[in-house]
Amino acid sequence: MKKRNAIIAVWTALLIAVGVTLAAVLSTDPLRFDEDHSAYPTSDMQPGERKPIVISRDAVEVRLFVEGLPFGESVRTQELINDIDGVRLTKAQRDILEGSLHRYRLLPSESDDYPACFIPHHFFRYYDRQGNQLAELQICYCCRQVRLNSWGYRRIEGEILQFDFDEVAEMLKTIDVPTSINCPERR
Repeated sequence: MKKRNAIIAVWTALLIAVGVTLAAVLSTDPLRFDEDHSAYPTSDMQPGERKPIVISRDAVEVRLFVEGLPFGESVRTQELINDIDGVRLTKAQRDILEGSLHRYRLLPSESDDYPACFIPHHFFRYYDRQGNQLAELQICYCCRQVRLNSWGYRRIEGEILQFDFDEVAEMLKTIDVPTSINCPERR
């Protein structure tokens, strides 16, 4: 009986330690953002206005990671999915990527609803000199939506992110990265 109680006490202590550790890690994760709509700041732009976004001034490197189900995909796509280091972007490629992203203040007749299918397969991750991830731009070519997780950007009520999917797709084509990953309607 004493041995059983000791085992239960050890497991309880272990579970509490894991819970405390997870709580500490998750509370300091820089890529977690408050999704409470009442907390969104108000826009400083006029309806219909666009402004470029600086994703991260401190980033010295941007790498593209591809995720998805490898079944039925080309050999090249499978290689990209399995590449844990990502594809490092050149300065020219980074300029194309960053020039394609803007804040846009919606007109009263426009909606900021996201499609239900948002399942991104292209992840552009920004890193500082020490290799710490600073930001992530998630791209879904299936539904043509983007999301940005960055300390420098916070979603603003009445605004959406506009992204030049075609220009970035052309850049991706030059490095042999397909945009139709797991998008059956785009094959």
